[in-house]
Amino acid sequence: MNFKLNKTLQFLLLPIIPLMLLLHSCDSNDDEEINLISPTLSEVEVGLFNNELGVVGEDFHFNAEFLAGDLLNLVTINIEQKEGETYSTDWSFEMVWDKYQGLKNATMHQHFDIPAEAPKGIFDFIITVTDQNGTSSEEVRSIELIDAADFPEVNPHVDVFGVDKINVEGTGGFNNFYNNGEFRNPDEAFFSTNESIWSSIQIGEIKGDGIMYGLLIKKSQNHKPETLEAIDFSKVIVTEVKEHSGFEEVRTFANSYNTNFNNHYMYGVPLKIGASEDNNFPEATPITEDIAWESGTYYYGVVYYNFTYLKSAFQYIEFDIVIE
Repeated sequence: MNFKLNKTLQFLLLPIIPLMLLLHSCDSNDDEEINLISPTLSEVEVGLFNNELGVVGEDFHFNAEFLAGDLLNLVTINIEQKEGETYSTDWSFEMVWDKYQGLKNATMHQHFDIPAEAPKGIFDFIITVTDQNGTSSEEVRSIELIDAADFPEVNPHVDVFGVDKINVEGTGGFNNFYNNGEFRNPDEAFFSTNESIWSSIQIGEIKGDGIMYGLLIKKSQNHKPETLEAIDFSKVIVTEVKEHSGFEEVRTFANSYNTNFNNHYMYGVPLKIGASEDNNFPEATPITEDIAWESGTYYYGVVYYNFTYLKSAFQYIEFDIVIE
C-alpha cells in the first residue's frame, strides 16, 4: 500500500518540478534586470571657459564624456528655474540628442544658443543620459544666465595648459607632452620614474589677489577638486604653488618662474616622478602613505582661486605613471 502511494506521489510531483525550475529561472532573470549597469558622465564642462555662465541670446558651450552600461540611447539637457529664485517670466529649455545611440562611449562637444527670450538668473542645468538597457544617470549643475552687458570684468579661466617631460631617459632633454587639449604622442602618454613633469599654465582675465595650485592625484583616490576649499591635501601631490597680489588691471597670470631648460621659458617648477616630497609651499609634503608613488592612472591639473572676486577656475587631464 505504501509503495503504491509513493508511486502516486511521484507521478503527481513530476509536472511540478519543471515549473519550480522555470520559476527559479524567472527569479534569476529578474535579479539580472535589477542589477543593470547605469551610464556614467565625466569631464563635464558647462559654459564658456567652463565658468557656468551663459549669455542670453549667445553661444553656450557644453562638453561631457559618456560611458554606457550597455549602449547609449539619448542625451538630454534641461535648464530649469530654481525653487526660491525670482525671475521676470516663467521659462524652461530642453535639448535632446540621439546621435550617440548605439555607442558604448562618446565625447560630446556641443555649442548652442541660449534663447533670446530667456530671463536672467540662476538656473539648474540638468544633464541626463539614458541607456538602451532602460537605465539613466543625471548630473545637475548651477548656471547663471546674464546679459552681454553684464559679463564680468574678472572671469578667471585656464587660457594655456601645456605639459612637457624633462630629463627624458635616452635624450637628456625634453619632450613636448601635452598642449591645450592634445597629447603630442598619444601612444606614449605616460611618465616614468625620474622623468619630470614641467608645466606651462596661464589663467586669463584675472585681477586683484589669487593663488594657483598644480596637482597630481591618483585616479583611484576619486578626488578631483574644482575649488581651493575642496582640495584634500592628504590625497594630492602638489606640483607647484604660485600666488599674485595687487593686480590693478585685468591681465593673465602664469606659473612661470622664467626658468630655463634647453632655451625653454615661461614654465613653472618641475616635479620628478619618484621624488621623496612634493613642491607644496611653504612646506613640502612627503610623498608617502596614500599619495605614495605607484603605477596607475593619475589626474594632473590646476586649481586657481581669486580671493578678491571669489572666483575659481580649474582644468585636468589624465595619463598613466609607470613606476619601475
